[in-house]
Amino acid sequence: MNLFCCVIFFCNSILLNLITVEVSRFVMHDNSLGEIIRSLRKKAHLSQEDLADGICSAVSISRIENGTQMPSGTVLEALLGRLGTSTYQLCDIYYRSEKQLAFEQESETVSRAVAEGNIEEAKKGLIRLEENAGTDALNLQCFLMLDASVKLAEGDDPEKILRILYQSLAQTKPSFNFEDFRNDLLSAREANILNIIVAVLYHSGEAPRAIRLGEELITSLNRHKSGLKEYQIIKINLAFNLAQCLEKEHRYKEAFTYIQMAEELSLGSFEQALLPEIEFGKAKLYHLLGDDRECTAILKAIVPYMELVRKTEFAGIVRSYAEKELGIT
Repeated sequence: MNLFCCVIFFCNSILLNLITVEVSRFVMHDNSLGEIIRSLRKKAHLSQEDLADGICSAVSISRIENGTQMPSGTVLEALLGRLGTSTYQLCDIYYRSEKQLAFEQESETVSRAVAEGNIEEAKKGLIRLEENAGTDALNLQCFLMLDASVKLAEGDDPEKILRILYQSLAQTKPSFNFEDFRNDLLSAREANILNIIVAVLYHSGEAPRAIRLGEELITSLNRHKSGLKEYQIIKINLAFNLAQCLEKEHRYKEAFTYIQMAEELSLGSFEQALLPEIEFGKAKLYHLLGDDRECTAILKAIVPYMELVRKTEFAGIVRSYAEKELGIT
């Protein structure tokens, strides 16, 4: 049974997440590179020192934003990576063809269809996306990521899904080191792809690999120091996925650390769509750690809330758990 809730689903009794982060659009006219960098930095809630850290000096950032210094290609790529964009997207601020706009709109339509559990509609959109992707690396990356998401929602072969995800990541990271990337700058989409890989690895029975990859990704995202909404959503989902993986490995204390992280990120960023599921995960861990009082308090609180927001199927799952594990009717 699959339960879609925003962009999450139950699979083999583990709650895993599919997130399809939309690319932020920046509509600017006749703006200089410096003005665009400043606008992106402020949108990410980064200081000049935060943006410069490990890339260049804060003085250089000031000069770039004021238009008195032009960054090298390498420095520009690194700065844009930290800001969650790329040189392609930067150029796209100036030039946006009708075909590219159509592709982006269609990708958002497919993303929403996956989130809502409308897989047949998503598959129709994928056909149109593939036709319009062309040879552009970022378009291909987007199409492949969405294709993998649809296949995962359908319960397709995990090995096939992993191949698609690896191909998607390779569009922008052709020689990616999965064992050590905590110092790499990742775009929001690249981080999203890696998060989906974590889910698929667990689903394919490779929990230790899923946990190692997830923890490396958490470290990488924490080093980004980005306030962009997309990164926060990914971190919430990733921390939640890691908690679920560790719980199934009977590593309850470690799982509890990650579920608390997911909760704190959700509350701190006001991205609370996943919060009831996070709280359910926290309640289960309290039970597994022997604290049924805290478990019961959470369960009694989230069931009426889930019914209020019309997530009746999920409320039923929580109610069944409460009755089976704690005798609460």
